[in-house]
Amino acid sequence: MVKYIPHNIYDFGVFTIQKENLKWDALVLGSTAAILPFDQKILDGAGELGSRMGGWDKDSKYGTVAGIFTIVPKNISSAVYYTGNGGTTLILSAIFLSIGKLKNNDLRALNTSSELVEGLLSVGVATQTLKRITGRQSPSAAIADNNSGGDWNPFPSFTAFQSNTPNYDAMPSGHIATFMSTLTIISTNYPEIKWIKPVGYSLMGVLAFNMVSGKVHWTSDYPIGIFMGYVIGKQIANRRITKIAKDNVTAMVKKPYKIDYQINRINHTTLVGATVTF
Repeated sequence: MVKYIPHNIYDFGVFTIQKENLKWDALVLGSTAAILPFDQKILDGAGELGSRMGGWDKDSKYGTVAGIFTIVPKNISSAVYYTGNGGTTLILSAIFLSIGKLKNNDLRALNTSSELVEGLLSVGVATQTLKRITGRQSPSAAIADNNSGGDWNPFPSFTAFQSNTPNYDAMPSGHIATFMSTLTIISTNYPEIKWIKPVGYSLMGVLAFNMVSGKVHWTSDYPIGIFMGYVIGKQIANRRITKIAKDNVTAMVKKPYKIDYQINRINHTTLVGATVTF
């Protein structure tokens, strides 16, 4: 799962420059550019709605046991926020690993477990790299500095990024990219379970709203995150899947001969012929 991380990021880069995929690049960049001017207005509206929903506009909080921080959420908003956290992906990976072992080494479940961790690590490297390129200010930091829509400081130094991360790490959303990668890997491995996608996409929509109302992300941080998570997740899952075409059995049997038909006109006479190749 680790050795493929550089390969996954390279494949994502190749995907974005292939001619047949330029339409998706245009869609992602176009939607990002279209949302950008309205980021602050959407953030304000989401914050007001989140406040009326009972504190969704507040920071996520988790409990402690014996003074030790835990992942136990203190409210629904915190629970929603955790679904995009890498911890959720690791829990799902452990579940699929357990299923695989309990079902006599079920390869599909075991592969899904491995792919989830591979996706988490690959998406983490890809999004962190892009965050350090864009250097976009997060909403919470932008509000403190009175910067409507957030400030942009491309290519911040390593020290600046580490010491004041909220000033540089908004775009793209790592939570959304991780959630999308996780959902794509599971749904690709289990296509017969029809409820995975609608439930997953609905949860991702709730997560997206949660992070905007909580001033963690701008709405325009999402298109690139969704794109990265989907492409990387799909590539990882497809690498281990052998697809068998559902053609008719007769069509799969190679014929021992080939027939080609021709129509020619010679001396005002139409001739129909056939060539049989063995």
